[in-house]
Amino acid sequence: MKEEIKVSIAAMIGIAFEFYDFLIFGFLSGILAELFFPSHNKLVSLLDTLAVFATGFAGRPLGAIVFGHLGDKIGRKYTLIITMTLMGLSSLFTGLLPGYAALGILAPILLTILRLLQGFSLGGEFGGGITLAAEFAKPTNRALYVGIAQMAQGIGPLMATGLIFVFSSIMAPPTFSSIGWRLLFVIGAFIAVIGVIIRLRIKESPVFKRIKDNGQISRVPLVEAFKTHWRRILLGLGFIVGGTTLTYATSVFATSYLETIIGVSAKTVSLALTIGYVVEAISILVFARIADKVGRKPMMITAAVGLLILVYPYFYLISTGQFLLIVLAQTLVAIVGSFGTGSYATALTELFPTKVRYTAVSFDYHVGVAVFGGTTPFIATYLIYVTGYKLAPVFWGIGGMIATLVAYLIYKETKGTVFEGQEKVEH
Repeated sequence: MKEEIKVSIAAMIGIAFEFYDFLIFGFLSGILAELFFPSHNKLVSLLDTLAVFATGFAGRPLGAIVFGHLGDKIGRKYTLIITMTLMGLSSLFTGLLPGYAALGILAPILLTILRLLQGFSLGGEFGGGITLAAEFAKPTNRALYVGIAQMAQGIGPLMATGLIFVFSSIMAPPTFSSIGWRLLFVIGAFIAVIGVIIRLRIKESPVFKRIKDNGQISRVPLVEAFKTHWRRILLGLGFIVGGTTLTYATSVFATSYLETIIGVSAKTVSLALTIGYVVEAISILVFARIADKVGRKPMMITAAVGLLILVYPYFYLISTGQFLLIVLAQTLVAIVGSFGTGSYATALTELFPTKVRYTAVSFDYHVGVAVFGGTTPFIATYLIYVTGYKLAPVFWGIGGMIATLVAYLIYKETKGTVFEGQEKVEH
């Protein structure tokens, strides 16, 4: 197997785990609300649980800084092994954690700590994985290999919804609520073990090795990134806002919304989302390959405009509670969003020089996800709570996509960018 493919698969597993574990928490928010935040008001319990979900994202920026620093100082490979190990441990302990009935107030406190640890470890995942995949690829097919890694945005949620569908189908509701959800987190720990094994067998980035051998490593990557590339960091943040908002709106929020507010069964919701994620994984790879031909910018703008048009129809379709319309909504969003998934990630790596790339990409992604992804399920639910209007989340989604569209329009095409040292690396 070509080293580029091995590296992209290694990156994909880590990013898939990110989406799997965090979305498992969100998808199971109804069950977790009852176990860790019992209350007479189900909506209040759900809001408490989604607040913990959001706090998990608070650890991401710190993780991005710490692991970004390590990745730009000691290398991409071993930093990614550390993050995967921490992710697996936090997932395992979450699955084994007793609920409020056994530990009282200590249960939600420990749950929050585990989510913070999970967020901290995830802070080094996306930036490192995407950076490694991009640095192994030639400029002419960089979006393709980054796209392979980005397929995780469909595969991770697909694993989550698929397993929830299987478990909820073979287990009685009381059994799933007591044991089934725990097994899902334990499975996440096994995914981490597989990820660590694969990462031990890949090589270090040849681009990074060359600048390290030449003594070009940055002393403090974060400081240098902000000192010399702060405009690009702001631009990269803009890339993240809209997609992140809609990703969590159409996954975590959509699940809790359909089950808690609309009254659709968990089994039906998970099946509908699973179909959408299959379409998304395939579409990401197809459109990433096209981005190597036509450029990143046209694909990104197409995605942003398309999603802006789809925001209202999406929420309207899922609000009907009808299975086929929910599937249609998820499929449309998956296809249109996939136009830009591989492109924006590739463009992020091309915005920054090798010596600060891990740090800058990680910072952009995880600050954006922390601010706009982690808070989206809570804000969307709260908008419905205070307005009584079940389509109120539309306004949050539109705002996020407008911000991203502006960033895409400002961005100057980076297709064909050659990384420092890459011109001398044999492929």
